[in-house]
Amino acid sequence: MGKTVLLLGTGAMGSLAAQTLSAFDEVGHLILASLDAAEAERTAVRCRGEATAEAIDVTDHTRLVDLMRRADLTLNCVGPFFRFGLPILEAAITAGVDYLDICDDPEPTKKMLDLDAAAREAGTTAVVGMGASPGINNLLGAMVRAELDEVDLLVAGWNIEEKTGDTLAFSAAVIHWMEQCSGTILECRDGELVDGRPLEDLVIDYPGRGKRTIYTVGHPEPVSFHYSWPEVRRTHCGMVMPSAWIGGFRDYRDAIDAGRMTLEEAGRDLVEHASKSGLLDALFTHLSRLVDGPRLPLFFVLGQGARHGKPATVAASLRATPPDMAAMTGIPLALGAVMHLRGMTRDTGVMAPERAFGPQEFFELFAPYCTLPRPCPAKDLVDLVRA
Repeated sequence: MGKTVLLLGTGAMGSLAAQTLSAFDEVGHLILASLDAAEAERTAVRCRGEATAEAIDVTDHTRLVDLMRRADLTLNCVGPFFRFGLPILEAAITAGVDYLDICDDPEPTKKMLDLDAAAREAGTTAVVGMGASPGINNLLGAMVRAELDEVDLLVAGWNIEEKTGDTLAFSAAVIHWMEQCSGTILECRDGELVDGRPLEDLVIDYPGRGKRTIYTVGHPEPVSFHYSWPEVRRTHCGMVMPSAWIGGFRDYRDAIDAGRMTLEEAGRDLVEHASKSGLLDALFTHLSRLVDGPRLPLFFVLGQGARHGKPATVAASLRATPPDMAAMTGIPLALGAVMHLRGMTRDTGVMAPERAFGPQEFFELFAPYCTLPRPCPAKDLVDLVRA
């Protein structure tokens, strides 16, 4: 008999997660909960099987815990996670219910991973950051880590040069982007988590492609890689963009840090600039690509260290992906839930995806949803390269 799953947040990513999950026999009943009851109802209608809608204000801790206790598993798509991630996980621990989310903020990721002992005591298993980046990248990182006997460096990368089917519009995601490009960011250096500076040059040598300068950015992967593999000396997240763009991003960073712009003002200005600049930016982007170095994958993880006593570099990426960021985030969350319901979660307590799931098993489930630029069989989905 299928289990009852509670999904919090029925926006673009939550809706796709719900629709994907509803197709699996492991789920007998979906409870879709949102502050917007009509939105939850619309999502419920799109789901297969039994799905019901509930109105919920997630800041009402008592009501949230009561709702969680009606389910076998809670999925959290309510952002921003710097506000809602930690208290919703705390509610799940109070309710004694298992939990997955798509948290994309490094600071709450650290705070949630630090709840490991409390979750174990309550009998709660929680997987934090089961989306695209983090999520897909974490499982690519597990494949890279398995290829190296010793690891000095792990870099999770995402590429804003590559088209994903999305258009840039002002949203919470843009504000999040500005936040992770300003202030300080969590990175691991010499085996310790420290505050780093965003948008610093980071030169990598991608096997089979060559050297490229990417730019540091705040994201959960450097944090979770450190928690999952404390022996790794350095962890970073890098953003791939044309060098013609980095000056403008650093101007936003400096203005935010100096208090001349808020995150919202910087985000709105970025979106407005992107909508107006069009042809000129395309020209600068084309020219910068001539000198920037090789093109890199949309998502990737690169590791440097040793294999069989010799220096080695390994990188992993996907040959195909779902068509847009909503699908790339919502579908992995749904598949993580399916794996958990099948008893495939490898540990208990609070953990990141690289500790929770076997990457080969995940990518076998994920491959049928990867259609861009063309469908790819599961055995060929991950491009693992070595040097």
